[in-house]
Amino acid sequence: MFYVEAAREIVLLTFLVAVAYTDLAHGKAYDWCTLPAMGLGLLLATVLGGVSHGNANLVDSLLGLLVGGGVFGLFFFLGGFGAGDVKVAAAIGALKGWRFAVEMTVYAALVGGIMALGLLVWKGQLWHGLRDTAKAAVRLGRAEKHLEAESPARLTVPYGVAISVGTLWVWFRLYVL
Repeated sequence: MFYVEAAREIVLLTFLVAVAYTDLAHGKAYDWCTLPAMGLGLLLATVLGGVSHGNANLVDSLLGLLVGGGVFGLFFFLGGFGAGDVKVAAAIGALKGWRFAVEMTVYAALVGGIMALGLLVWKGQLWHGLRDTAKAAVRLGRAEKHLEAESPARLTVPYGVAISVGTLWVWFRLYVL
């Protein structure tokens, strides 16, 4: 079983590197990366624990897929994330389970927020960006169609990178520290 658990960690870490790279290089999280990671997460959970043994089981993996994909899916429908980000979060949930997926969403949000603030500062648009973000939050994501093309709130953050770094943060906290 040690080898299966190690394989799951290797798949996760390899997946995070691939996601971060493709998001930075191409602005996308590709299906050729996310869908196999989901499948491997479910398969490895089945091998590790079957349907009802401990935390590393198929039920935990399915719940992780639903939690990761569900939280990011909600924001996708509100216009905040792309579909690739939803699939990345779902794959991480499938690989690590629902508890990990919950923590990952919190840490990814922290990293994403820091990245967004850094980008706004770098572009010299911090105050405009904060104002536009507040307007978008009040309108629950519908403000996007009301924003000008050059609006700071339209600046995009490579959220696959934020998810990858947030996931690594949780991973290091749980397994290294």
